[in-house]
Amino acid sequence: MKMRELIILQLLGIVLFAVFSFILYKMGVFNLTSAIVVYAIMGIGNVVNARIQLMKPIEEMGFYDDLTGFYNRTKLSLKKKEYQKRKSYAVVFFDLNNLKRMNDDHGHDDGDKMLMDAATQLKFWDKYGDMYRIGGDEFLAVIPELAQEKLDPMLKQWIEGFPVLNKGYGDDFVCDLSYGAAYKNPADHVSFEDMMNKADEAMYRMKQETKAK
Repeated sequence: MKMRELIILQLLGIVLFAVFSFILYKMGVFNLTSAIVVYAIMGIGNVVNARIQLMKPIEEMGFYDDLTGFYNRTKLSLKKKEYQKRKSYAVVFFDLNNLKRMNDDHGHDDGDKMLMDAATQLKFWDKYGDMYRIGGDEFLAVIPELAQEKLDPMLKQWIEGFPVLNKGYGDDFVCDLSYGAAYKNPADHVSFEDMMNKADEAMYRMKQETKAK
């Protein structure tokens, strides 16, 4: 909580104390004891509220990946029930190809830079739903209430704007993203886990095809 917000909170407490004191005075029961009781209640309320506000950012820190800023697996585990209740949604798995080779040949600093560059490109999906980093080189996008006919055009738009991530390194391998998508229709009776597995399998097939080439 910022200092300005704390000051506003304290001022609000003073105003409420004045209002309650006036009400008690009009009722004819305002005295030192009642004033202390009211002020104590207001003070406790302020302390509790301030603690809640101060702890909230600390708790939320545990839901984000430090490197990319996307949600992490902890957040995904909390959101799964929410997704399960959705009538329709799209799930897209992403995997950064050749990250291990980048780490081995150029070091982990360049590997982290590659991950951040990939995350920059994946922010395209962050505009439409929830974006997660769920592993070292694996990402997941969940787009709720998306019309099925819009998924393929969105994928095409994203692919067309996606560069070769290790361009300029002069290597004979390419760092890019394999991906796989799955879509749940309102009539489908499948779990969110099943949809994740389906997208993961599609991503793996693309990854194998890329390696074969």
